[in-house]
Amino acid sequence: MLRVRRGVYRLVHFPAGDHEDLAAIWLWSERQGVFSHQTALALHDLSDVLPAQVHVTLPAAWHKRRLREPEGVVLHYGDMAESDWQWFGPVPATAPQRTLEDCAAGHLPPELLRGAVLDALDRGLVARIDLAAVEAALSPFGGLAP
Repeated sequence: MLRVRRGVYRLVHFPAGDHEDLAAIWLWSERQGVFSHQTALALHDLSDVLPAQVHVTLPAAWHKRRLREPEGVVLHYGDMAESDWQWFGPVPATAPQRTLEDCAAGHLPPELLRGAVLDALDRGLVARIDLAAVEAALSPFGGLAP
């Protein structure tokens, strides 16, 4: 066995699984975290952004905990319904609409956010009528028009 992080081990004689690096972080979150923001954009393949850090949203009650976050992980706090989750193999990420809303609230650069929104619309992952908050964030920068 190979120690991946405290309390998380991997069998060395088996091939690595999809998103194994994210699975270790998800296990660290006691399976309560959901990958979000730029990390979820990458999982949904809605952006060319390669996030330098992994974004995880934890339940709001966890904000009071004194956590030592893993290196390279950015923590966000907020409660969400399981309908806001979407699974990518062994790990959950926020659903496309929630991902775009989080990125808009997190001040993702407008050109990246616009591209992600247009990709999500083109692929039918979201409906424009449901993106009022995202469009409002983009309106000072010309809205959704390229």
